[in-house]
Amino acid sequence: MSGPPHIAIVGGGITGLSAALALSGDGRDRAEVTLLEAGQRLGGRIRSIPFAGTVVDVGPEALLTAAPAALDLCRRLGLSEELVAPLASRTSVWSRGRLRELPPGILGGLPDGVGPVLRSGILSPLGAARASADLVLPRRNGHVDESVGALIRQRLGREALERMIEPLLGGIHGGDPDRLSVRATAPRLEALSREHRSLILGLRAAGRSAPAPGGPMFVTVPGGLERVVTRMREELRGVDIRCGQAVTGVKAIAGGGYRLELSGSRSLDADGVILTVPAFEAAGLLAEESPDAAAALREISYNPVTIVWLAFPPGALDSQPPGTGLLVPRSERRTISACTWASAKWPHLAASGMVLLRCSVGRGNPHAASLDGPELIGRVVADLRAAIGVRGHPSATHIERLDRALPQYTVGHLERVERIREQVALLPALELAGAGYGGMGVPQCIAQGQGAAERVASALRP
Repeated sequence: MSGPPHIAIVGGGITGLSAALALSGDGRDRAEVTLLEAGQRLGGRIRSIPFAGTVVDVGPEALLTAAPAALDLCRRLGLSEELVAPLASRTSVWSRGRLRELPPGILGGLPDGVGPVLRSGILSPLGAARASADLVLPRRNGHVDESVGALIRQRLGREALERMIEPLLGGIHGGDPDRLSVRATAPRLEALSREHRSLILGLRAAGRSAPAPGGPMFVTVPGGLERVVTRMREELRGVDIRCGQAVTGVKAIAGGGYRLELSGSRSLDADGVILTVPAFEAAGLLAEESPDAAAALREISYNPVTIVWLAFPPGALDSQPPGTGLLVPRSERRTISACTWASAKWPHLAASGMVLLRCSVGRGNPHAASLDGPELIGRVVADLRAAIGVRGHPSATHIERLDRALPQYTVGHLERVERIREQVALLPALELAGAGYGGMGVPQCIAQGQGAAERVASALRP
């Protein structure tokens, strides 16, 4: 190989952009980089739009601070001084006819002991009694992966699953707890269930030993997270960025490297390849070179999500609801599955003077997301009237329908991904990265892109 290697990155979402930045950002000619994006814009699910006199996010809206990759990236892009924390962070569950606040700490994955959960009223007296039975149930045996639903139902009962755990996980993964892998989606709960005789005792022990919070759990960028994407593109000087260029296949070349088949009967040769597209697209690209990897990739399913933004005039609420949002169990059979009072959560949105609400719909009523716009808005507003007493009609609305948006980490996901990586490892200087594999949050996707870039660059070093 004469000169720097040529690395092709397929997919222009946050994972692909992070890989490109990692390959181009240290001041040396590590590689010639071509980034291919089938759509006409970069950023993938990260998208910010003008709305009601401000800018809101219709995809991811915040960055988890516990995972450092996003904060490090913002620091590099000169955005770290602009990051803002929520004005408040308490969340409620719509349970048994009214809003009931979740106990402190539960959004981090563990409540501060179990007593506050039982006292919150989220569970009925009978449900609380059933959850307490975990203290006398025998220790769990076996170390095979199982669903979140199976674990929680066995230890804490059906009501704890439906009214507490399912809304929390559903808001993140948008899936069925009876299909989601406990090891992939709730590894701390799974570990506590193995290490302690009782899950409640494990939660108590973890609550006592957990370090005190060192800052906000989430932050965001005023003006929308798409500003991160814009800054990344500005930093990618020297990278050949091709939007509107779909890749239809990847084939190994005799003697080394790959030929990427492009739309329009064109092709591109590269020494290394990083695939950051969803798993079902990666399956099609690798069908010829790695049929076994492609078959396993097709096992990773994706669920849709619909986001509804509503703007109400300042007097639409008699009083501010507690905290910053609500979660709705599927058993409530409501149109909304979650709602954030965004103008009470983020200081830059509070400055708009409007009541801004961001709702997710469809998990409790899967047909709701397919309703036409006016009917969907009407049902969402009716739910909000019942939940928080909002009055009148919204002055502005926006519906964002995201098809195949959330990868489902179903039972056996970690083993499935390991099988995929074992097969892909047989293809030199080719890597997979993205939300379908090792974490779907923005920081996790950034870290995956950076890691894939370093591995491909290392494989191509003389």
